[in-house]
Amino acid sequence: MIETGKLRFRVGLHRVTTIRDPKTGAEKTVSELVATVWSGIEPISNRKIRTLDQQQVVETLLFTLRPRKDVDIDWQIAWKERVFTVRAADRTKPDKLLITAEADTRHDRI
Repeated sequence: MIETGKLRFRVGLHRVTTIRDPKTGAEKTVSELVATVWSGIEPISNRKIRTLDQQQVVETLLFTLRPRKDVDIDWQIAWKERVFTVRAADRTKPDKLLITAEADTRHDRI
């Protein structure tokens, strides 16, 4: 069971889909807000990825939510004006959903 007070942050769950622009016919990616929910948030890690002159820091967080069946890989979670991309959704516990998500501030946009 989720402990009292553990879910104390409001986060937005966004489904990312590709649609065709009716005017130009070009494909574009859009983010649709599905729900705003209470979540527990814990930092997992920060790792640096270096390629040539590029330095990138990827922050990984663990989001704990009440059980949901719709959240999947590549969804986005908005929290404190930051965007985290879902990398794994663990549904093995009947009373909660554990989501591992990464932030890359250069590429994630809502």
